[in-house]
Amino acid sequence: MICTQLTSLLGLACHPLDDTGNVVMIETPFCFNDGDAMPVFVEHAGEQVRFFDDGAVFLHFRSRGISLSSATHTRFIKTAAQAHGASFTDNGEVEVWSRTDAASEGFSRYLATLMDLARWEIEHTGISSDAALFVEEVAHCLAAWKRGGNLRRNPSVTGITGRVYTLDFDLDGTMVLAVGSHHSATSSALHKLVDIHSLPANAKLKTLVVLDNRQDEQAARRESMVLNGASPVMDMTVLQERAGMNSTMQ
Repeated sequence: MICTQLTSLLGLACHPLDDTGNVVMIETPFCFNDGDAMPVFVEHAGEQVRFFDDGAVFLHFRSRGISLSSATHTRFIKTAAQAHGASFTDNGEVEVWSRTDAASEGFSRYLATLMDLARWEIEHTGISSDAALFVEEVAHCLAAWKRGGNLRRNPSVTGITGRVYTLDFDLDGTMVLAVGSHHSATSSALHKLVDIHSLPANAKLKTLVVLDNRQDEQAARRESMVLNGASPVMDMTVLQERAGMNSTMQ
């Protein structure tokens, strides 16, 4: 029967890492965009099971040249983890704790976190590693522009495909995306916006794209023309002016 061969056919294997067998590494066929294997470690501790990455996700993104030197830079990892009930610890590990009798649910949440991070990697391939810093710049400008406004981070919105998107901000009911002028970034943003606005329940949903036009004004102008078909677009220099901040082109 195929059941006896299923683990090998699916590329699954279990490798004990200690003499007791309470800590193991699970080999899976899942990979990040560059081919790095997704790390899956499991620890059995009493009535609980911990699924964790042993810091491998952090090391993976750092090896891609992404700066992870502060909480601002690692926010995307923390956001993906929290969306699935996982944690990104102070030690730089992605982990999920679950009861032994609910281990399958914990495993599902852990893998969902890694899949989200893999999607993030694909969407941000070729984009400056300072993208997280740009999001923070936008946050400061929005807060200064709309003093007293309700600025909330990482709102979730469902598209017509059923996919749930985490956007950058909710500013008084307007969903805000902070987007660089690189084509990969704007293509990803356009896909999200079209999916979101195609859902009838989102007919009255307001969105705003803040586009970084400071490094390549011509590229930003071209990308803005495309994005305008799906959402209002505001150049970062305009937002800086409205916030009363320095808007000198970089």
